[in-house]
Amino acid sequence: MMTTGVARRLGIVGLLSSLLMACAGNLPKTLQQDEPDAPSAKTAQAEPDAHVGKAVRWGGEILSVRNLASSTDVELYARPLFNNAEPKPEGGEGVRFIARFSGFVDPAEYAPGKRLTVHGRLRGAETAKVGEFAYLYPVVEVGEHRLWEKFQPVPEPIWFRDPYYDPWWPWGPWGPFHHRHHRW
Repeated sequence: MMTTGVARRLGIVGLLSSLLMACAGNLPKTLQQDEPDAPSAKTAQAEPDAHVGKAVRWGGEILSVRNLASSTDVELYARPLFNNAEPKPEGGEGVRFIARFSGFVDPAEYAPGKRLTVHGRLRGAETAKVGEFAYLYPVVEVGEHRLWEKFQPVPEPIWFRDPYYDPWWPWGPWGPFHHRHHRW
């Protein structure tokens, strides 16, 4: 027979795992796993014709959105992905790519700084200007995608303080271990 404490803990664990599974369920299946033979953005940029038609799962930070007559090009700065397919805030190979959506994508919703993960097929590369520089962009025809908010680092908890850097440890600035009392 289970005690109420054990039953309560099992109930909490079950609730938390249900919540985690519900959050993971919002991610399209194609975004949940990496493509096994997918080239990196850097490889696709170096050899665009060799990778046409290959499926990729890439992500990054949105730089701009350009709506055309029947499609929308979202320019991204490629970033590596976390296990949940969310783009990391740093890192990568320094490559930009274009995620091409069929139809209209609202630039207000897909604002610069937000992050985007896409799954689709490579459609070669196109040259466009970055400032005055001609830049070769790998182009991904988007099948599925997930928009993420701008990265917000998790703040350090206010209750966590390192005692070696706390001026009030152990008895305040006038205590025996405070640095003012030491003459160097």
